[in-house]
Amino acid sequence: MTIEFSLFRGVPLKDGIPTRRRRGSAVAALVLCLNLTIVTIQPQRGSATQPLQLAEIFSERGLEGPSPTQFQWSPDGNRLSYILAEEDGERRNLWVVSPESGEKKVLVSYEQLQTLAPPREKSTTDEREKERLLRYSVASYRWSPDSQSILFTSGGGMYLYNLDARKARPVAPDKQGVRDPKFSPNGRWISFLYEHDIWLAPSSGGEERQLTRGASEMLFHGDLDWIYPEEFGVRTGYHWSPDSGRIAFLKLNQGDVPEFPITYLAPTAHRLEMQRYPKPGDPNPNVRVGVVEAKPHRRKQPKYVWVEGHAEYTPRVGWADDTTIAIQRLNRGQNELRLLFVDAETGRPREVLKETDRHWINVSDDLTFLRKSQRFLWTSERSGFRHIELYDFAGKREVTLTKGDWEIGTVHGVDEDGGWVYYSSNENQPLGSDLYRVQLDGSDKERLTTAQGTHAAKLNSTRTAYLDVYSSFRTPGRSEVRGIGDIKNVLIHEGNTLEEFDLVTPQVIEWTTEDKAVVRALMFKPRSSEPGQKHPVLIYVYGGPRVPTIRDAWGSRGRPLFHQYLVQKGYAVFYVDDRTSSRLGHRYEVAAHKKYGPVAVRDYEFAVRQIQKMDFVDPERIAIWGWSGGGFSTCFALTHSKLFKLGIAVAPVTDWRLYDSIYTERYMGLPNANADAYDETSAVKAAGQLHGKLLLVHPTADDNVHFQNTVQMIDALIEAGKPYDLLLYPGKTHSLHGEKERLHLFRSIEQYLATHL
Repeated sequence: MTIEFSLFRGVPLKDGIPTRRRRGSAVAALVLCLNLTIVTIQPQRGSATQPLQLAEIFSERGLEGPSPTQFQWSPDGNRLSYILAEEDGERRNLWVVSPESGEKKVLVSYEQLQTLAPPREKSTTDEREKERLLRYSVASYRWSPDSQSILFTSGGGMYLYNLDARKARPVAPDKQGVRDPKFSPNGRWISFLYEHDIWLAPSSGGEERQLTRGASEMLFHGDLDWIYPEEFGVRTGYHWSPDSGRIAFLKLNQGDVPEFPITYLAPTAHRLEMQRYPKPGDPNPNVRVGVVEAKPHRRKQPKYVWVEGHAEYTPRVGWADDTTIAIQRLNRGQNELRLLFVDAETGRPREVLKETDRHWINVSDDLTFLRKSQRFLWTSERSGFRHIELYDFAGKREVTLTKGDWEIGTVHGVDEDGGWVYYSSNENQPLGSDLYRVQLDGSDKERLTTAQGTHAAKLNSTRTAYLDVYSSFRTPGRSEVRGIGDIKNVLIHEGNTLEEFDLVTPQVIEWTTEDKAVVRALMFKPRSSEPGQKHPVLIYVYGGPRVPTIRDAWGSRGRPLFHQYLVQKGYAVFYVDDRTSSRLGHRYEVAAHKKYGPVAVRDYEFAVRQIQKMDFVDPERIAIWGWSGGGFSTCFALTHSKLFKLGIAVAPVTDWRLYDSIYTERYMGLPNANADAYDETSAVKAAGQLHGKLLLVHPTADDNVHFQNTVQMIDALIEAGKPYDLLLYPGKTHSLHGEKERLHLFRSIEQYLATHL
């Protein structure tokens, strides 16, 4: 339930680099006033400006223009590849850059990519599959382990492209609809999923062979259901051992998971799809971990080993070494996480460590094994903030590498020879992120990125260079390869400042509540505001733990430009983060435990009262809107506060009994044990208290937040005699992909605000 956003525009390219550079300078000022902090970053205004237009913002090409996607380092660490469209937004090439020489060139041309890897959003007409590909950033290509070939997937087919010969050949051509292809570590095999079983094809050519058997629509071998990718961030259900001898996989049985109907009523011949979707208290998928020898034979069944024991959830599986599987098991309450090492020969587990928490545990991807010693890195929120620890294989903690009232973002890798651990954190800038490194004994910590803003890093295998994707409130997206040591930096792509549109620069505001909590706002004030002029206000929210709307970054998907468009129309726009979503650590987010809604709305009311005091604000014309979790926050605010004149809720959760089990129970517990908490956080049960106008928006084929949420809200509003407005998008899914649909939505939002605010 996370939506991120940014804005930047591509410009004419030469060798993959913009030919137009940024103009102007910036001045920063810091003002401190008791419990109020405002940070203002004011750029120099451009000499020629033009107004934003919705049709341009939400066109398929968009004002953002093309930007690089699907960055991947070759396994040898010598090349970074990425897909970048030309200025027309259509002609996509696979580029490659060498950090050693700085050379950039097209590796696979547009004409070849048309067949090998069409755009993910155009590779299928199925809206739910399109949602999966885009929402989870499913890669359309993979490097071979020897860095000499690339495996492409296209509409469920596979092609192996030899870089020297510049030719592609199909892999398993009679198998269409394959998923999750990957190479074995030694490069001899290409594994893939077909009809929910694991198959292998020789990378040198030859007939594919089935490895696991017996899968069905209810029983998966290595394949994933809906909920594990969505709520645990699991992106694959099977894992090769480092020596390529075995595959550990999830056996996922959905037989007891209730079905939910998704209907398509726009066609004359309507269609019904059944989705396995566990709601709070429902049976979850039953998951076991199996190990199979990667020696497929036409006649003999390969040897299986099943890992002993069971837990409600198995959110992480990997390999500690050639013969040891590392499994993380989580209880249903999600407050007890166990790390187990499993003998791949016998399936017997050994508990290495256990994490417990009074509220819940956030599962991470930071478990990192040192291949030259029997040790591993683990991150824990035991202190209230996520930090890195070093353990031996017996489970003894040797050292805590990082400490402080700030957060580790991601562990990016280890240089064992140099003794460095690379990680990102917000230590230096609470709203941004930097790449750091620290010695394995916790000494010599070094900040590698220095520009204020958000740096997303990706290291190469030799730890000699890294990709830095950077942006900030005042700097659009920039991608470059940065060297560690003697390697020079290489600029890949730099966005335009959009200065021709005279965008206002947002101001960060921090308030401290009476109970010492931090509530943060990002203010977009109309540039045309005159003394005494009062502007209507639109507040944008999300409201969930660990999902800030305010980051020192541009974001994506056109939403920031839409807010700038409204500012040009005379609205003041504020993003508001409550205490649980202000990126301050686990210590503070747990305030939402069994109070998902009430805590956030109390902070929104506090923020609104501060905003109402501003001399350019009309205190009687305050609106609120959000998407998904933000849609819930909007509905809950309008039914539990009288400060908002109207609200717009897109794809909202309206009662937590209607959302999925893993996400909801993490924060709310089981409904039969916490019925009062579920009632107190329900917008449906509070429908009779609706204050102000409410526009409900929902895609009817939403398989994430089901349309049922909006239907139950409507039913309760009718029962209470409360009016409402409704906007539906037939056959569309949660993210509402499509140029026409998104333009229609945001035009409708503008019109609703203009009519009622």
